[in-house]
Amino acid sequence: MAGFRNWVTLIRVHRAGRRAAARVERGDPAAGAEALTQAIALADRQWGAANPQSIALRSNLVHVRLVLGDLTAARELGERTVALSRQVLGEDHMVTWNAVNNLALVVQADGDPARARTLHEQELAASRRLRGAAHPDTITSMSNLAQCLFRLGEAEAAHDLFEEVARLSRDVHGADDPRTRVALDNLALVAVALGDLDRARQLHEEAVDGLGRAEP
Repeated sequence: MAGFRNWVTLIRVHRAGRRAAARVERGDPAAGAEALTQAIALADRQWGAANPQSIALRSNLVHVRLVLGDLTAARELGERTVALSRQVLGEDHMVTWNAVNNLALVVQADGDPARARTLHEQELAASRRLRGAAHPDTITSMSNLAQCLFRLGEAEAAHDLFEEVARLSRDVHGADDPRTRVALDNLALVAVALGDLDRARQLHEEAVDGLGRAEP
């Protein structure tokens, strides 16, 4: 009977998580936060807070609170979630590093780019180790770190990382994929900051060409 209850709860938690994601995508993050809070309560009642499902849901709620602009609540929950995940799941579980990534984004938005850089660097190293350098999520992690470096005024380091992001994105997603076009535009912005306007123009035109090819 306990096994059946676990199975039913797992289905309900997954459904609640999907509802939350759908509401955020539809532009209603407040409803998404409410759905996630309900899913967390359900998971906690069945398994306790120290389990992968509850931890992952809390990490998702951190992101939604960031979208809502509630940085204080997002940061407090993010810090607790990272600490709990490291204690329970360890350093070799991607739930831990997804939580670190979400906390890094919150910390950066909260005006602490130096701390965000440390978190982004840790998360990127873990993603390369656990997922591989060419995994789509690793490419996203590289882009997050590059943006953080740019905000810290380290344009050359950001440029080198964005170059790698653009190259990997072409290889993994294709030249016409929106993620590749965003990578090229980011690289163009850094080129402007470095005073290389010709290179920036070339990159922007390449991104626009990709948009034209992608349209039916």
